[in-house]
Amino acid sequence: MEKIKLFGGRDIEIELPPPGLHIEEAVPPKNVILPLSDKGRRAYRLLVQKGEMVSQGERIGEASNHSMPPIHSPISGKVTDIKDVRYPEGANILSLFIESDGKEQWKTNLVPCENYMERAPEELMGIVRNAGVEIIPLETLPYHKRSASTSPSVRYLVINGIGHSFGEAIVRQLLVERSRDLLDGIRLAQRILQTEKVYLAVDKKHEDAIQSVMDSGLETYAEIVKLDVYYPLGYPNLLFKRIFGKEIPSPHGDAIDMGAAFTNVDSILHAFDAIKQGKPQLKTYMSVNGGAIQTPKNLKVHIGTPLKEIIDLCGGLKERPGRIILGTPLDGSAQLSLESPILKDTRWLWVQPEKSVVTDKYRACIGCGDCVDICPVKVMPNFLGKFCEFGKYQEAADQYDLFTCIECGLCAYVCPSRRPIVHFIRLGKWELSLEEKENAGK
Repeated sequence: MEKIKLFGGRDIEIELPPPGLHIEEAVPPKNVILPLSDKGRRAYRLLVQKGEMVSQGERIGEASNHSMPPIHSPISGKVTDIKDVRYPEGANILSLFIESDGKEQWKTNLVPCENYMERAPEELMGIVRNAGVEIIPLETLPYHKRSASTSPSVRYLVINGIGHSFGEAIVRQLLVERSRDLLDGIRLAQRILQTEKVYLAVDKKHEDAIQSVMDSGLETYAEIVKLDVYYPLGYPNLLFKRIFGKEIPSPHGDAIDMGAAFTNVDSILHAFDAIKQGKPQLKTYMSVNGGAIQTPKNLKVHIGTPLKEIIDLCGGLKERPGRIILGTPLDGSAQLSLESPILKDTRWLWVQPEKSVVTDKYRACIGCGDCVDICPVKVMPNFLGKFCEFGKYQEAADQYDLFTCIECGLCAYVCPSRRPIVHFIRLGKWELSLEEKENAGK
């Protein structure tokens, strides 16, 4: 039974991979596809050419001014093509296609960072960033602190151990299997960020994860915050309010301005692996499930792996798919093709059977107010949807706090008229960002 929360949000029941399902190491893919842009906003400078052979872990793309971490080849093989690919997250993006040679060959020997707790924070930050890992997203930092040679200071570091608050199967299993590595990763993050205090948010119902965390001794270095979890508590603004009892000013406020930064369990682990093993981030952790998937799994897969290969690893499809979502069913992106790749920030692939997809056409808003009642950040999704539907994007921003919306998707979930409210809102933000980019170039 679903339960509406007093201040927005909802308990949502959805079938997940069962607790205790071990994280499997996926076999290397035959091909990878790597987008050379940050979801259509910032582009990488390409370091290889079509027809060139690349090694596993070789840097193939980098951004100017270190505004994004570099891209490395997840496999060794041949660059077969460089062309535009259409992505739901960011229209057409120039992408690199690499065909595996089956050798998984590294260009140079891996050099782990010895005695890393004795190294300077700036040196450690440079190693982590050059490995393609962001402990905290660079865009959350002041511009002058985004260089690879700068180590930002963060008073409070909050590690999100609840995921998006209802699709957290992979996060839960990481806490079970890698708590001791997470402990070392937290010590590393404290060293780099000069953090006063670390918080680890966990779901109080996940007793196996909590027990593993306690057995590792992690509570010596971080305060374990056990939460009564509901969707979308995992969003930084809501998590900040729950932990610190304060609100981040919206829409232009940032947690970093209030001394806090947010990160994920897997980001800490990737940073630790980059230091301990001396290798860049080539893989990501993810869950695969949904009614159309034959065998739900938790996986560690190569970035850029096509969805078809991931689904094949799970035994294929047991029935015709209706929607293929990267991310949660509420705020994820429906994919256009099974050739779409797994991205660095992909944590969930959800495949819905065709027979369970609602095909009703959306209708006009009836003014019921359900979307307003459930909104966790207390904007008015009904008006935002109407304004953006008819191209009044600036009015939506000025009058109804368009950019305060966190795009959790609950408004569309409860709408009796089946209105794609969150899609209208995303369209409004996208159009305003394009307008801002055009004006900046004048």
